[in-house]
Amino acid sequence: MIGVRFAYTCGVGERTSGTLHDLLRAKRAELIASWSGKVRATAASTGLLQVELLDQVPAFVDELIVALYPTDIPPPPTSDSAEEHGAQRLRLGFDVAEVVREYGLLHGCILQLAEEAGLIVSARDQAVVANWLNSGIADALSRYVKQRDLELERASAEHLAFVAHELRSPMTTARLAFHRLRRRELAAGGSTVDLLERSLRRTGEMIEGALTHSSLNLGIVPKLERVQVAAFLHDIENDAGIEAEARRITLVVSVPEDLILDADPRLLRSALSNLVFNALKFSRDGSTVTIDARSAEGRVVIQVADACGGLPLGKTEELFKPFVQRDEDRSGYGLGLAIARQAVEAHKGTLTVHDVPGTGCVFSIALPPAGPSQPIAPGGSS
Repeated sequence: MIGVRFAYTCGVGERTSGTLHDLLRAKRAELIASWSGKVRATAASTGLLQVELLDQVPAFVDELIVALYPTDIPPPPTSDSAEEHGAQRLRLGFDVAEVVREYGLLHGCILQLAEEAGLIVSARDQAVVANWLNSGIADALSRYVKQRDLELERASAEHLAFVAHELRSPMTTARLAFHRLRRRELAAGGSTVDLLERSLRRTGEMIEGALTHSSLNLGIVPKLERVQVAAFLHDIENDAGIEAEARRITLVVSVPEDLILDADPRLLRSALSNLVFNALKFSRDGSTVTIDARSAEGRVVIQVADACGGLPLGKTEELFKPFVQRDEDRSGYGLGLAIARQAVEAHKGTLTVHDVPGTGCVFSIALPPAGPSQPIAPGGSS
């Protein structure tokens, strides 16, 4: 139904008539000025420049005027200007209640304008205004909350990266002290030295894992280098040797000497080290853990097979969720596999797991093949 016709003064000696659509078109500047004055009185808007205060509101009003055009064409489902308005209000330090209040004030200004013009607003136009304002609030808050969560996540990642980076220096000192101690006590054959080495290695892995996690959350793009996979995997094999020996686990590496790929050595090492040490942790004493790498179907595939005995039915994908542990005593932080998948996906690859009931799990990394020739990272790492 079209609104009741009305008459109102547009300027000196000038009169016209129309619907709410016509009124808002003619009184657009007055509406925005009225809204601006009311919002200016709120605490959040103190000190704002006029251009900052208005932001996307004039565009939002124009969208509303279009939506009020007396046709049966439905208005668009979302407002880009409202979304941008929500992001801008977050940057300026508005809280959620203040953002909602702005749209409420706009509604009040529209009703006041109609009342002053003597317009009886039709039910159809009332519904359009209410729906458009509610949609605007939803769009603005959606972007506001999404942007706020991203900034909180970024701040958290930056803090985590700072802490991990600061821990590197004392860890380096501890490792130097350890090597001196090992040289002195190696002849005595004490198991304390081996335990200390395993603890230092585990602490180092946690620091590197934290750095990897924070780097990826910060959106850092992997720095690709040409990696010789055989040297890379044998390096990880050497790192895992003490753990494997302590558990009497045989660690077998099978990889062609000429296999290469393009990867960020630090991120790839973090992913593979997590897989290998998880395999050692959960495999039975005296069993075998295998690391196999090959080219297959246009991808470089690296697999780590453990001897954990298999997984409960339907639990494979849960392993990659943060803070989900595999073992019954709930040891560990449950971040390793989540970080590993995150690092692999940053390389445009995939990390999956195949359960072999009664035997163990096979974790498979599939990465894009090497591109045009580039320098090979020494030892497979930077």
